[in-house]
Amino acid sequence: MPNEPAAHPEQANPADRETDGAASAGSQRASKPKPTIRHRILRTTGLLAIIYVGVCVGLVVMETRLLFPGAYMEKSILMDPNRFEPDRPTPGTVETITYAAVDGSDLEGRLLIRDGAEDVILFLHGNGIHADEMDGWTRRLSDSWNATVLTAEYRGFQSDGFTPTETSTIEDAVSAIDTLSETTNTPISNIMVYGRSLGGGVACGLIAALHERGDSVEALCLDRTFDSAASVGADRFFFLPVRWLMKNQYDSVRALANFDGALLQIHGTPDRIVPRKNGRALYDSLALEHRDWIELPNMFHNDRLPTKTLDVAGQKLKALRDKAFPQAETEASETSPTAE
Repeated sequence: MPNEPAAHPEQANPADRETDGAASAGSQRASKPKPTIRHRILRTTGLLAIIYVGVCVGLVVMETRLLFPGAYMEKSILMDPNRFEPDRPTPGTVETITYAAVDGSDLEGRLLIRDGAEDVILFLHGNGIHADEMDGWTRRLSDSWNATVLTAEYRGFQSDGFTPTETSTIEDAVSAIDTLSETTNTPISNIMVYGRSLGGGVACGLIAALHERGDSVEALCLDRTFDSAASVGADRFFFLPVRWLMKNQYDSVRALANFDGALLQIHGTPDRIVPRKNGRALYDSLALEHRDWIELPNMFHNDRLPTKTLDVAGQKLKALRDKAFPQAETEASETSPTAE
């Protein structure tokens, strides 16, 4: 019987070809080197670096929302939106006063003209509330310190589509104090400035801005305020380069470098939003002769300031001012602040 010719490779048994292919693939897999520990570390490090950069970018993008949450909250509606008329103020009533910002837009603060007021106060609120939500506080401050009070507002907190910044809030504080001075016929130096939380940072910036143009105030009250917003952020986000990334730093220490008036600071020991150490760092950094510190052991950042503490704070700050500027008391008694 004649020998059959050898099968052509292409005519080989399909099962044999599958077996050969599997063996070849297995051989290739077996020969492929496994990732070394070094490669795994580099791959993981690269992934973490991408995530870290993403978080940093997110922090930069979200800074204004984190720092000015009130600008992104729905504005409250006043039940009695009285409109202040410069020629016809209503003593004892908190009214809306409209004044111009540096860009010509309208700002709407809340003003309480007090009959027989001993002082005039500019109040600068924090970052999570609007001026028209603070009428109760405006009345409390007026009653406690026997003063005419303007609770100022910032652009961006009025549903106007404006994005607030450190610069814009300080500019708005300057506009407010100029308006208050003109409205009450009170020299800027005699207006007491009271800032709470972020509003304290704005108040410090206001002091610096006034100094640049040759003005000053004699009395400053800082309630739950920081040495700098960047310091607070750096402690909270310790794993991020906050001091490099943050645009709105509110450096209160630097802003008060030329302040030589009377200072009173109020802080709560358990405050977690603006820790006590940040408030104390500001206080300890200032070489002021006339200053005082009030610390409340049970007051958290958003707690109501006790009326007794508010009364004592007013008495202490006025006493400090009178010691620092002996002529101020005499001049105040000669001309009490009244509206034009």
